[in-house]
Amino acid sequence: MSEASRKRSNAAAAPKRRIARRPRFIAAVRFADGRTQCFSVDNAQDHADARRMVFDELSEVTAVVISDYR
Repeated sequence: MSEASRKRSNAAAAPKRRIARRPRFIAAVRFADGRTQCFSVDNAQDHADARRMVFDELSEVTAVVISDYR
C-alpha cells in the first residue's frame, strides 16, 4: 500500500449544514355537532398560524387545541 492511500486528505470537507426542521402541529378539533377529530398541520409557522389554518380550512368548528407534534 502506498503512503498516500493510508493518509486522510488534508482538504477541508465542506461542513454539513443542519436544515432547520419545520415545526409540525396536531390540532384536536371539536365540531358544532359534537364530533371530534385530530388533524396534522404541517405548513404552519407557529401555534397561532396553525390555529388560523384550522379555522380557514374547516367549517362549524367549536373548539381547537393546538399542540406540538412529536
